[in-house]
Amino acid sequence: MKVKKFSKGLMITIGLGAVLLATSAYASTCEAPAPGTMPSFGASAQPPNSGEVVMEWNERAVALTLLPAFALAPVQQTRVMAIVQVAVHDAVNGITGDYETYLSPSPAPENASPEAAAIAAAHHTLKNLFPLTPSQAASLDAAYADSLAAHGLSALDPGIEYGRAAASAILALRANDNSAQAQFNYTAPGAGTPGVWVPFTSAPALLPGWGNVSPWVLRSGSQFRPDAPPALDSEQYARDYNEIKEIGKLNSSTRTDLQSQIATFWRASPTAIWNPVMRQVVAARNPDLSMTARTFALVYLAVADASIACWDAKYTYNFWRPQPAIRNGDLDGNDLTAGEATWAPFVATPPHPEYTSGHTSNSSAMATILGLLFEDNPGVPLVVTISGITRQWDTFGAGVEEVIDARVYSGIHFRNSDEVGARQGRQVARFVSTHALRRCPKGGSRCS
Repeated sequence: MKVKKFSKGLMITIGLGAVLLATSAYASTCEAPAPGTMPSFGASAQPPNSGEVVMEWNERAVALTLLPAFALAPVQQTRVMAIVQVAVHDAVNGITGDYETYLSPSPAPENASPEAAAIAAAHHTLKNLFPLTPSQAASLDAAYADSLAAHGLSALDPGIEYGRAAASAILALRANDNSAQAQFNYTAPGAGTPGVWVPFTSAPALLPGWGNVSPWVLRSGSQFRPDAPPALDSEQYARDYNEIKEIGKLNSSTRTDLQSQIATFWRASPTAIWNPVMRQVVAARNPDLSMTARTFALVYLAVADASIACWDAKYTYNFWRPQPAIRNGDLDGNDLTAGEATWAPFVATPPHPEYTSGHTSNSSAMATILGLLFEDNPGVPLVVTISGITRQWDTFGAGVEEVIDARVYSGIHFRNSDEVGARQGRQVARFVSTHALRRCPKGGSRCS
């Protein structure tokens, strides 16, 4: 199995648990499933070639990915979801031939059902990605059998082995992608110098090696590395510093209740927020099975690579967070900033460097792919509720603009870092969209 070479108003309410633990960049106070339990989902019969089977197993994958017991950081969530959705895409489109597969699979067996292949691929990846308890594994196996039955599929369908083979190939490809080596003890070069990141708590640096994880589509993690953050003595740095010092403060007198709600909402991970957005648009548009599989795969290819690109920048520039920056503001050499020794942010400072923003780069990557597929205004309101806070946007871009503001309101990112992160996410997504999973030639010829 070798990698293909590419040329240069629905409302969704989620209460999927603490999307991240305290050591991660984004925390959530959603209600969690009971520890050690498997979320339960039903399957409903759908017309042939419906994308419902992809939606069904995406829901299961996200529920597992966000379980607090697995304690996956946001960038780890994107990797897991990419593995699942790319495996499903290859299983489906290896049979239908509508879109390029990520890997080059063997020819599909005669009479193989793409729905059966999708179910088998998703089940196989989930069984191998998570350290499931016996009860969780049994629940997943039962869901697999129920899913086949609900879609009128036989356990002997040749698509099942084909789907498992597609999943095994993706799992094997990512087994040595450097993600397992991404966590290690780390001290930034020049630590202690104004402007250089140092841990603010006893928590270790979060995944300092994630920028070295093998990209899915990008040529390297540094392909879209941005220029350095503004100099400490620049006017731009002073503007961002003074903005967040005022509105991002723990007990800010200028941050409104709505802005505080927005900051709290966006503590949830990109997967927790944007996966429901994607699901409601797909449900409204009702694309066929091949396109549904491709949509989920493209979104997660883009966000997984955006995570790698963002972490490459973070641990290249090692820029300090607003909390230590403001507490040491008299040491930055900028006459337009003033230090405040006890300053604290509205949201706890995450344990990794500030530049660029992980949430805006990831959110922008996901939103950009969705906009390219369905236009920026998809024609349905985008409504997500997390921990009792509901946010609604008419366009994908409006969601990205909101997360840019949210990270400033939170007191954890300078505005420039949010804006540059969003641009980085767009660049990654556009590259992914033109280099991966392209439509096969028309006229009945299948992708080679």
